[in-house]
Amino acid sequence: MGLEVDDDDVEELMEEHSKELSTEELLELHKEQNETLKRSLTSEKSGEEEDKDDKEESRIFPAKDLKDAFFCWSKLSKLAEDYHPDVGSVQKAISVFNDML
Repeated sequence: MGLEVDDDDVEELMEEHSKELSTEELLELHKEQNETLKRSLTSEKSGEEEDKDDKEESRIFPAKDLKDAFFCWSKLSKLAEDYHPDVGSVQKAISVFNDML
C-alpha cells in the first residue's frame, strides 16, 4: 500500500488510545455508532427484498442502558479486584474484557 509509519505516528496513536473517555464522549460515540448502523441497515434493506419470515428489527442499545452497563461493569471489576484471592488473574481477565469492549 506504500504507507509509511514513523515513531511519532505510533506515539500519537498510543496517546489517543490511552485517554479515558468521559460519559458524554461515550454517549456521543454510541450515538454515532447507532447512526452508522442505521444507515448501514437502511442501505442493505433497500438493496434487497425483505423476506417477511426472516425480517428482524434492529435493536438499538439505549444510551441509558449503556451507561448502566458500564457502571455495573466498573463496580463488578472493582469487587473482583478487591476480594478475589488471585489478583493477577483477575486483573488479566478484566484487561482482556476491557480490550474487547
